[in-house]
Amino acid sequence: MGDVVWAQVRSGAGRLVERPVGELRREQLELHDPVWQPARYRGRRAIATWWRLADQARHVGCGTLRAREAALSLEFDPQVVTFASWPVRLTWAGRGPGWVPDFFVRLADGQAMLLVCRPGDGTGSRWAQTLELMEAAGRQADWQLRVFGGAEDAVVAGNRQRLSQWRHARLRDADTARILHQVFVRPQPVTEGVRASGLPELPTVARALHLIWSQELLIDWTKPFVPARSLVWSPMGAP
Repeated sequence: MGDVVWAQVRSGAGRLVERPVGELRREQLELHDPVWQPARYRGRRAIATWWRLADQARHVGCGTLRAREAALSLEFDPQVVTFASWPVRLTWAGRGPGWVPDFFVRLADGQAMLLVCRPGDGTGSRWAQTLELMEAAGRQADWQLRVFGGAEDAVVAGNRQRLSQWRHARLRDADTARILHQVFVRPQPVTEGVRASGLPELPTVARALHLIWSQELLIDWTKPFVPARSLVWSPMGAP
């Protein structure tokens, strides 16, 4: 039994229970309460924050700034439906304190995924043991595993951070989107395209930025995005 991964989760009544991780194959852990939260104390180096999921009336906890980056990257991923922080603690049967993955993720195809943030060094024996445990849990519960090592590109990450202000679905409007796709067949900056649309400027800029966040209007993500200068285009056009 030494190679069996055990999982600690909270029951509907809030009690901690332990089960072999394979028994959680069909469990919606994204709906469970956390089994752990980072302690807050004076001098703590890691920064614990809460990230509000767009269009969902709940928050997810981020134990570090890297975890916060990971939460933003998950919201940006069109394959991600929802995710929760710290709903499961994993451990080898009968040994070790175990490890709590940063996020439990539900994908659009129904598949579950663990996301684990790589620590700053990411090379020590403790990290290697963590990866071994997470990979074994993934095999036994049929979960995918994603390791987040930080933003792959500082410019992409900066663009994503700025545009996340317009990620909420309340900015979606089908009629406005249809007009903007027609306008941005010709690549041009957001401000010029909005003026050309003839629509009210302020709400239309917000809706255009939402379309960029949702990747329905396109930009060059590898360059700093400036609404007054950066080219935007519809997939129906050409950059």
